[in-house]
Amino acid sequence: MSAPATSPRPSQLPPPSQDHYLGLTGANAMATKAVAETETRILKAIKHNALVCIHGHVGLGKTFAVHTVLRRHAPETTVRLRYNNGANMNEIRTQLWRRLDLPGPPPQSVGPCDQQIHDALEAEPRVLLIDEVQGLGTKALEYFRTLWGDDARRAPIILVGSGNARQKILNNPALHSRILDWYQFSPLTPTEVQAVIPAYQRIWADAQPELILYTDDMAGHGSFRNWARITLLLHDALEENPGLTLSKDLIRWVLSRIDPTTRHTPQRG
Repeated sequence: MSAPATSPRPSQLPPPSQDHYLGLTGANAMATKAVAETETRILKAIKHNALVCIHGHVGLGKTFAVHTVLRRHAPETTVRLRYNNGANMNEIRTQLWRRLDLPGPPPQSVGPCDQQIHDALEAEPRVLLIDEVQGLGTKALEYFRTLWGDDARRAPIILVGSGNARQKILNNPALHSRILDWYQFSPLTPTEVQAVIPAYQRIWADAQPELILYTDDMAGHGSFRNWARITLLLHDALEENPGLTLSKDLIRWVLSRIDPTTRHTPQRG
């Protein structure tokens, strides 16, 4: 008699539609070098039950890339953790307990609580995704280091952060010495912008390369979040005013909305 089939665990990863800034309509997932490099690190973490860190400035697509890769390789086993800045240890343990779907409330006593968390991580494969690690304190970072263990290596851990995330880890030698691999996100280069943006959203499909570079120089700055914001404002303007066309004048209008110090005098035909 065969065992009854078990339902797959609901994914803790958000749907792809939430990856783009403000749910930008028609935005496409772009296969950038950064996504490929992120995939390499995450696959190493899964293969070796290791710790890896993905970091870089805000708005460059770190979380998007990590979510994209984990949807491909660990959609049901990823435990997604994201804490408020300066979360205390009770908050750290409580969210982890709930994300692991452990029964009942977590024990008040730290020892039994941590033991059950350790047991759950050792019982079946999990991948711990810890986002916004720059907001975690020293105790929290040390907790995740001990949670990973050494001999046990209970689960691969993906650390994702911006700002001083790398420096915080460097300031914790015990954690830093256990990071297998790092990847730092950088803004898209002008060449990458020209290659990627025309396929990013249909507004840019037929745009002249010079207009795309002008937009990047003025406000895009190689950041997907910046480009999503520009594209969203353009999308609404073109939708609400069908007579408009994509032009440098319209781009300057968008820039004046993003930065009020940008002067914009509408051109008269």
